Order: sequence, then structure tokens, then C-alpha cells
Amino acid sequence: MTLLVLKTLHIIGFVAWFAALFYLVRLFVYHAEAFDKVGDASTILARQYALMERRLFSMIATPAMVLTLIGGIGMLIINPGYFKLGWMHLKLTLVVLLIIYHHLCIPMMKKLQDGTLPMSPMRFRFFNEVPTILLVATVALAVFQSMVSYLTLLLVILGLVVFIVAATMGYKRFRQKKAD
Repeated sequence: MTLLVLKTLHIIGFVAWFAALFYLVRLFVYHAEAFDKVGDASTILARQYALMERRLFSMIATPAMVLTLIGGIGMLIINPGYFKLGWMHLKLTLVVLLIIYHHLCIPMMKKLQDGTLPMSPMRFRFFNEVPTILLVATVALAVFQSMVSYLTLLLVILGLVVFIVAATMGYKRFRQKKAD
């Protein structure tokens, strides 16, 4: 029963964590675009986005990350044999990368709040796709475990990256045409 409770906490945590990270960096995109607004609109939007970013990060993203880690670590304590499996090492590496990504958002959020643009809206759009790639890889590893070769997983991830880059560039062209 304890394992099922931990697994439930883990799943709820990672769903909320990913949702928060997806939305947080989307807010960064909008916040960065607000720099191009004129007059009061820029200031009003910047304040609103800064407030939304802080609340999302501190009240949803970080607690969800902690819940995910509690559930995951608890399951590993109950089943230490998972540490012997190669796919688990890769999954844990992806989790570490996601934790790093989570913490990379902090200085970006602070710079935006201080009125500094750490990267362009387009670069934020690309940065926003990092958790998508980590999500696909992590879930695929958890579901297929040792049944899928790492080469296949790598090819799927590379395909996803190519698709995301092409879609983002296409969207940029679409917006430029629409603006003209």
C-alpha cells in the first residue's frame, strides 16, 4: 500500500511540475514580448507577469517538484533493486536535468522582474520545449523500461527536437507574415 501511495504522489507531483514549468516559461515569453509594448502597457504587463511568475514558481512548481521527489525517492527506498537497472540511471539523469532546468528559471525570472531581458521571446520559446523533451524521454523510460533500446529512444528524441524546431520556426514566420 505504501508503494501505491508514493506512486500516486509521484504521478500527481510530476504532472503538476511539468504543467507549471510549461506555463512558467510561456509567461517568460509573454513577459519578454511586453518589453516591446509602448507606454503604460509595458509596465502594467511586466508587473502582472512578474506576479504570475513568482506565484506559479513558489506555490505550484517548487512544491510539485518536492512532491515528485518525495514520491520517487520513497519508491526507490522501498525498491532499491531499481538502482541496478540501466534505464533507471538514465531516468534519474533526466530528473537531475529537469531539476537544473527548474533552477535555471530562477535567475531568468529575477532578470525579467528587474526589467532586463535575459533572452529574446524566440529563445524563450525554444527554452520552453526543453521540459517537453525531458517529459517524453522520462515517460518512455518509465513505461518501456528495458524493452526499448536507448538508440531508439535517442532517435525519437532527436525527431521530436527537429519537429519542435521546425514548428517554432514556422510559427515565427507565420507571426511575421501576419504582422506585415
